[in-house]
This record gives sequence, structure tokens and C-alpha cells, in this order.
Amino acid sequence: MTAPADWQGFAEMSGGASGALTGLLFVAVSLNASGIAHHQGLRRSAVQTLVLFIAPLVMATALLTPDQVDWALGAELIAIGLIASWVLLSIRRAQQSLTDDDKQLVAIFNRRGPNVMVMLLFVASGIVLACGQPDGLYLLLPASVVAQLSGVLNAWHFLLPPGSK
Repeated sequence: MTAPADWQGFAEMSGGASGALTGLLFVAVSLNASGIAHHQGLRRSAVQTLVLFIAPLVMATALLTPDQVDWALGAELIAIGLIASWVLLSIRRAQQSLTDDDKQLVAIFNRRGPNVMVMLLFVASGIVLACGQPDGLYLLLPASVVAQLSGVLNAWHFLLPPGSK
């Protein structure tokens, strides 16, 4: 069993940062609500950003659950990665039906690499942990950092949309 104290600080920091960044996203979207409301692509990009912030928050919650065996935590991490992947893929498929103008508008938010890397790292961490290797938890660090940085870039673009002066 992985000692919760070993990962408690990381989980608290990552969960706290994700919670604060989720608030930032709501502020950014609220400041430009009228422009975002009229564009399906921007609304979907806001959901994508929300997923990038919520995944580390849910991961932190799972990590802070007391007296949990490694395989159960591993299964939770796999589920977090798969559910977030499903949501992100659904958003990506839905964006294929956008008009060319909307596609161009949201192109800045469509960074497939970070999204895929984050979700693969969550799943890989869960698999390694479920197989009895607590070192799988170290994969959560790059997953959380990339998710939060990618989400911050998206939130920044919601605050200052491309082409604004």
C-alpha cells in the first residue's frame, strides 16, 4: 500500500491549484460571455479547458482518500484518464461539424498533443499502480503539470481572444 503521507502534499497542491484554475476559467469565460455564447466552438473549447482542470482535481481527491489499496487507486486513475479522454474525444468529434470560421476561431485551443499526453499518463499511472508498483504515481506529476499549463494557456486566450487589442 502506498503511504498516503508520501503523496498528501502533492495531492493538496495539485488539487488546490486545479480548483483555483477552475475559478480562473469561470472568470475568463464570464468576462467574455457574450462573445463565447455565440460560438459553439468557443463553448466546446471552454469545456475542454474545464476537463483539463477537473482531471487533476479528481486525481487529487482519489489520492487523498484514506486507507485505499494500490489496485483501487490504480483503477480510479485509469477511470479518470478514460472518462476525461472520452469527453475530450467527444468534443473533438463535435468540433469537426463546425463552420470553417468557427474552426479557425478555436484552432488555438485544439492542441491534441497535451490532451493525449495527460490522459495517457493518468491511465499509465493507474495501470502501473494497479500492477503493484507505487512508482506509477510519479507519472501524475507530468500529467498534472501539463494539464494545468495547457488549461492556463486556454484560459488566457479566453481572457484575451486572438485578434483583440
